Amino acid sequence: ADCKGHTLPPPRAGSSFRDSFLTEGPDQARHNRAMSKVDKGLFWSRLKRIFDHWAKGGKPWGGGADAIIVNYGKANENVLYSRTSAIHLFLFGYEFPDTVLVLTKGKLTILCSSSKAKYLDSLGSENRGIKLEIMIRNKEDKNAANFAKLLKAIKGSNQGSLLGWIPSETQNGKFIARWNQAWQENGMKQVNVSMGFGRVISVKDAAAQKNTERAAKFAASVFKKKLIEDVLDALEENKVISHQKLSDDAAECFNDPIKWDKSGNLAPDDIEICYDPLIMSGGRYDLKASATLDDKKLDTGKEAVILCRMGARYRSFCSNLARTYFIEPSVEMEKNYGVLTQVFLACKKIIQPQSKISKIYETALGTIKRANRSLLPHFVGCGFGMGLEFREKNLVLNQKNHQQLKSGMVLNFSIGFKDLKDRKSGKPYAMQIADTYLVTSEEADGHKLLTVVRRGWENVAFRGNGDEDEDEDEELDTKQQAATLSHYERRRQNREKEERATREAAVREKEMRQLAKRKQEELLRRLAKDGVQDNFNEEKKFDYSKINSYKSVSDFPSQARPNQLYVDIRKETILVPIFKQLVPFHISTIRTVSKQEEGGNLILRLNFATPNMKFKSRNDYIHAVPQNKHFIQELTFKAPAGHHDNLERSYFGIQELRKRVKNRIKEKEDKRSIVVQKELRVLRGGGAKLRDLSVRPPLTRRKSTGVLEAHQNGLRFSSHRDGIKIDIIYENIKHAVFQKADNMSTEVRMHFELVNPIMAGKKKTNFFQFYVEVVQSSQDLGHGSRWHDRDGVLEEQEEKRRKRRYNKLFFDFKNRVSQISEKFSKDRDMKIEYEEPFKQIAFKGVPGKEQVSIIPTQNLLIALDDKPPFVLTIDEVDLAVMERCRFGLREFDITFVFKDFSKAPLSISAIPKKKLDSIKNWLRTLNILHYERRDAVNWKKLMNTIREDLKLFAENGGWLGYFDPQNDDDESDEEDPASEFSSPDEEEYSEEDDEYESASDEVDEEDDDD
Repeated sequence: ADCKGHTLPPPRAGSSFRDSFLTEGPDQARHNRAMSKVDKGLFWSRLKRIFDHWAKGGKPWGGGADAIIVNYGKANENVLYSRTSAIHLFLFGYEFPDTVLVLTKGKLTILCSSSKAKYLDSLGSENRGIKLEIMIRNKEDKNAANFAKLLKAIKGSNQGSLLGWIPSETQNGKFIARWNQAWQENGMKQVNVSMGFGRVISVKDAAAQKNTERAAKFAASVFKKKLIEDVLDALEENKVISHQKLSDDAAECFNDPIKWDKSGNLAPDDIEICYDPLIMSGGRYDLKASATLDDKKLDTGKEAVILCRMGARYRSFCSNLARTYFIEPSVEMEKNYGVLTQVFLACKKIIQPQSKISKIYETALGTIKRANRSLLPHFVGCGFGMGLEFREKNLVLNQKNHQQLKSGMVLNFSIGFKDLKDRKSGKPYAMQIADTYLVTSEEADGHKLLTVVRRGWENVAFRGNGDEDEDEDEELDTKQQAATLSHYERRRQNREKEERATREAAVREKEMRQLAKRKQEELLRRLAKDGVQDNFNEEKKFDYSKINSYKSVSDFPSQARPNQLYVDIRKETILVPIFKQLVPFHISTIRTVSKQEEGGNLILRLNFATPNMKFKSRNDYIHAVPQNKHFIQELTFKAPAGHHDNLERSYFGIQELRKRVKNRIKEKEDKRSIVVQKELRVLRGGGAKLRDLSVRPPLTRRKSTGVLEAHQNGLRFSSHRDGIKIDIIYENIKHAVFQKADNMSTEVRMHFELVNPIMAGKKKTNFFQFYVEVVQSSQDLGHGSRWHDRDGVLEEQEEKRRKRRYNKLFFDFKNRVSQISEKFSKDRDMKIEYEEPFKQIAFKGVPGKEQVSIIPTQNLLIALDDKPPFVLTIDEVDLAVMERCRFGLREFDITFVFKDFSKAPLSISAIPKKKLDSIKNWLRTLNILHYERRDAVNWKKLMNTIREDLKLFAENGGWLGYFDPQNDDDESDEEDPASEFSSPDEEEYSEEDDEYESASDEVDEEDDDD
């Protein structure tokens, strides 16, 4: 209400947000790159909203306009915000000058130049019951035919008597002047429909809300980390600095947004400044939205009041915030600010869907009357709605506006007191608080604060040390009173905290029980439909008789000698002398081989697989051989000193043969399981490229560097030096992750997790990771700190520049890959969406062999620093159990059980105990069933029990039958069902058993050789 009739301050030089059609200048190339096409989905959904709201008629639409025109003339850089430009941005995401929009019954007609029309061709001609026609301007007849066609359509729309337009905005230019003359002569009655468009635009959809939230978050970041820090530095150092200098330094942050936004969600070209950051002090204060900046010096003296205000816009959606700071304030200032805070908190409760806007203003006045009636003449508020326009005229928060707030509206909630004067010092001052709020039904309070900057008195008041003894005594008494009050306050807060924790624990337990029951019901339904096959222990048919090293004794190698061991590499057999006869043993029958020296003698032991042994991996040979046969369990050979050669050669020969067979079997299995990818369709002219990249897993023995290119249906990595070419088809990409280089990482990475593994050289891999080392991972520590010399400082600055450069290159490549994959794919779901790490909730843990930083993303849990990289898909997780959560331990473990029960559970150990609550909250937000346990769980034994009878597991309550929290609290003598799976026993197998999973693979190899 306070800014009615005022214009906003002029835009900063170089801050134009127009696209390439508007102006010629240094920003033109950037806008040409940014403007690729109009978002088709957003255009039709938003156009449908306009037509639906227009169909309701009423006063906002001039009493029911029959047709509507929206005229946009020549670009005017002096007009930063207008309803016409907001309509263009709302529909197209860009502004199209010298363009006419005509809305008739069920149809939108656009008259524009041919260069603009090419950006609109992709929208189609009809959608959601609305037609779209694009007409090209004709300079030969000065658009006479086009105008006649438009006027005919206007006359034929509905009753053809009322024409809606936006009269409050003057449009210039020859084209618009001719059009205005044409339609004003048609004899239709003209009505104002500006408010109708305002009602539609004021309710933001999901995309607009997201853009507003990003703008507000960036504004708050610059406000806290730059503007306020500069003000505090001036106070501490008694520095003389002007308001203009502070404003310029803060505005400079918008030229390097990546530095101030650590989330990585901002496109640097899309963040802009709403107006010059405002700093006011020294007695001159203007609380209107049209306030301008002056060049006065910052007042840092006693009882100084500094008012700071800043606004940011992202993809044209605005945000705003303001705070007031006090230097050695008087008691009166503190009391008045307390009243302002009371007003803010009282009005904030009214900001929720279905509340009347007038009630906000009435609540403010009522709070002031009760607290300090004398402040009523000084009150300024309560703000206005904002979005594509900095100030939405139809959403001014005053006493006359009886509209209801709706979910999706964005408010610049601003209150303040102007023209105040301290009674003792007579010093004039003012105060203001402003924040950006999103009205939403998804929040319990009905709103969401977007500009998070502290506004409490302890955060805005700065006091110096008094010089007089009396002042010191008064200050001491005040501190003692504050300490006494804070003691009781802390006790009260502690009680509330304990009660809140108890309530939250009860709610969480109830949620987990409900979730467990839903999972049980889901599993029963899957079993009923035979969706889950209970074939975990299905026997594998194996013909052991095929193991035949030689057909007869005559096939023995001629090099074999009696009373000596001989390793036949070709037949994969060991010839062993028994009673002076050579007896062949296939390599699949040998379990382990060992040697040792005793008293100068060399002893070689061969251990064979027998039925009474336990194996880490299933041994099909032993399971298939009839159990009533006689087996040799062990053979021992001894050679005296000086005659060790044969046993030494045999030992190393057996080891080499085992290794060779194992690698050959694994390579064959890898090739057998490989799914053939589609052929890569190369993009003519080349797509987006990233050069000088390294790759994991390594493709050769040395480090390979090459080029990663984006093509129509996939990516290609090629290295001309090593002769390598790897194709990754988009359809085969399960997850794509982009990780920037920052303080936690010395590399910028692009990680691709594959649906089906492919061959990397001679090995199978289910991931590829392309990276650049922007910072040396190690440095010479012999020369001390590099901060003490100029070269060290220059090196640090160069590293920062490299980080910014490569982060930008990878970010741009990521966006281009998404665009190309969407453009050339028939299915829109094939668009490559990149996961970005949420480093705010990262935690340390050991998923493999070493401790790494584990970071959640939207759909994953990743540790790309691990070798191999750790990647867990959240959607595949059925249960998470936090183990060893007992008093006295500083660390705990977490185990994830997959929905596919045939997979072994995955564990992360050594997680700091302080991360327990944050991990539980994260799991809760993902709706993942999770439990805490004091002891570790023997998952192998538990999963085997479940797999034996999956139906019985589901009928007995599923996971609730094993991990129900009530089992821990039950005072009866009944045993916890999961207790029998705690404290896993030691396994009775050797670590070497994992070298052979099955003898059947070796038989297959033998058949191939034959």
